[in-house]
Amino acid sequence: MKTPTKPHSRSITRWVYRAWLRSRIDTYTRNLHAIAVQRENDFHAERILHRAISTTRSKLQSL
Repeated sequence: MKTPTKPHSRSITRWVYRAWLRSRIDTYTRNLHAIAVQRENDFHAERILHRAISTTRSKLQSL
């Protein structure tokens, strides 16, 4: 016969589980932030490349 879980051990288990869930949320939030930063960097890099292409085409056409 299985011994019933004591209320104290259930509260500890619940506390640990909640802490783990909070840790997962923090990790997911940091990852989302990193993705947002990377998208912003990609956007700026794309603008720089478009500008470089435009400048290079203008120079080529002026020859």
